[in-house]
Amino acid sequence: MRKRSVQVAIAFAVLAIVGLVVFLRAPALHTVKPLRGPAVEAVYATGTVEPVHYAQTGSKLAGRVTEVQVKEGDPVAKGDVLAVTDETEDASNVRQLQAKLVLAQADVERARKLRRMRDISIAALDQAESNLSAAQGLLDAAKARLDDHFIRAPMAGVVLRSEQQLKVGDMVQPQQTLFIVGDPSALQIDAEVDEEDITKIKIGQETLIRADAFAGQALKGIVSDITPYGDPIARTYRVHIDLPADTPLRSGMTSEINIVVRRNDNALLVPVSALVDGAVWTVADGRARRQKVVVGVVGNDKAEILSGLADDAAVIIDPSTGLKDGVRIRTSSGS
Repeated sequence: MRKRSVQVAIAFAVLAIVGLVVFLRAPALHTVKPLRGPAVEAVYATGTVEPVHYAQTGSKLAGRVTEVQVKEGDPVAKGDVLAVTDETEDASNVRQLQAKLVLAQADVERARKLRRMRDISIAALDQAESNLSAAQGLLDAAKARLDDHFIRAPMAGVVLRSEQQLKVGDMVQPQQTLFIVGDPSALQIDAEVDEEDITKIKIGQETLIRADAFAGQALKGIVSDITPYGDPIARTYRVHIDLPADTPLRSGMTSEINIVVRRNDNALLVPVSALVDGAVWTVADGRARRQKVVVGVVGNDKAEILSGLADDAAVIIDPSTGLKDGVRIRTSSGS
């Protein structure tokens, strides 16, 4: 009986030693404590820098350019002539109609004198006055067409761009944009936001802007307006972002924008690698414990935990897929 008891004791000792060896040879799992820090949820968008106030203009008539009176960067007043297309034919027509108007005015004066002397009928006078009115109408129309050869500034500002570097001899067409005039001191970004994210966007939200010309810099802006009707084809909404007066961005630059929709400066953060199917693995009393958590913002290396995790928890980094709840494990402190 005593011999059997010794054998049982030896067997248990062997099992304990084997278990200890297996435990000690198993790789240690690294743990970290959650951190407190900022978490920012942002909506991504792309856009182009444009003046807040600008207008495009071009020729109302097809024709050949005979004069270009401005260059890019020139200040202009509203109505200033920017360029002229060949007006030879219409100018000649105006001169002919002016001569006809003079004759019609003379005919009316003569008819009025003759009518006072009752040498002509009222109908004859009416016809002369009608001819004068028609001549004036034709002249007004001809002058308007002549004026259409003069491409004018639609607003006061600066010539921001001359499309195709317009020069004398170029042929232009109606509705073709030839000049962009605007105020270069006030800029905004016209950004395109995916329709899935537009409900998160509010006027006044801060934006972080990146442009290739300013690599490594996060420039700032503020959401100033949201277009109420989206593009059903692109499935986007246009969002206007005001830029500060000292922004280094320039008109025409493309940009990538992160619109900050939520910020928590004291968020509970864990490594992204600790998340597994909406849960984290922690260690308590030497055993692995799976804890379901509510996840907030997920960044490149850190994830925000909204609830379900204590500040002093020991969180396992990169938990193995075979890890089971309650199993005893070895741990080492990670960074």
